Amino acid sequence: MKVSAKLKNYLVQALAQSMTVELMQKLAVRVLPDYNLRYQSGFPPSIPVPQRDAALQVVSDMVRQGRLLSFVEVLIDLDRNGNMGRTVPIRQLPRIIAEIEDIGFVFKEEYGLFMEGIPALRTRSWGVLREGQIYEFSLLRLDIAGSTRLVRKYPKPEVLKAYGNLRSQFAGIVERREGRVWHWEGDGGIAAFYFGAKNVQAALAGMEMLLEMFMYNLFRRPLSGDLHLRLAVHTGSCPYLNNFEQIRSDTLRRLEQIESQFTATDSLVISPGVYSDMGTKLESFFQPVQVSRRHFLYKYQLGWE
Repeated sequence: MKVSAKLKNYLVQALAQSMTVELMQKLAVRVLPDYNLRYQSGFPPSIPVPQRDAALQVVSDMVRQGRLLSFVEVLIDLDRNGNMGRTVPIRQLPRIIAEIEDIGFVFKEEYGLFMEGIPALRTRSWGVLREGQIYEFSLLRLDIAGSTRLVRKYPKPEVLKAYGNLRSQFAGIVERREGRVWHWEGDGGIAAFYFGAKNVQAALAGMEMLLEMFMYNLFRRPLSGDLHLRLAVHTGSCPYLNNFEQIRSDTLRRLEQIESQFTATDSLVISPGVYSDMGTKLESFFQPVQVSRRHFLYKYQLGWE
């Protein structure tokens, strides 16, 4: 993220005018746990670090470490919730937020985070995740059933058009629920959900995709035959890597197993960890599927009365 001189200046003013050097140190540690302001500034123990020097050092280090947005999120939290019962109004905060929004980010009140606000700039990390870190995700896998048969039966341009339409539908549904498409390989893909009620959002995205596929086959299909899907949702820990192919994760392996071995055509199957978050209203849409003596999955299919 490119940080303007104006934004840096506002941040330095905000720190220098709003808090002590000791509080700057505490806030910096919330973002960079091993941070030592005195060591970074080079002032000896016998000399107090001036407020403006401290502010400039903290801001410079946050920019250098690529953690400026996280630090501003901490400032917003401090402004709204105070520190140890004391209010700490942050000077220049509206200007700081406006500068960040001007470069394409938006502050999500419900999560307390900045996220990419311009669709064209969206990335698989939401602009938040860090390379190599492990997070708890809800993952949605989509597979086009009978893909090999379709490729053999229809001209390649028609198949590519159908798959392109499907990918666009999938991405739209996923992103409307704050998810991101992590991977697409022609006949299917994987989406990740990280914020809020991520299990519910992933399951609802899968349900919506099945309904959209029904309408697509009815009114908009470019092939003479219908397209059919299998969808699965599983939740668990997974590292984030910019290169999806390098990710090694038991959660991803289990997701693939659920979709390939236990999911029927035109249905969505979710794992128990996902099902436990559905709540009474959504639970009624899913039917248990016994996959071993003591293990169940839960299936959703479109039904018409």
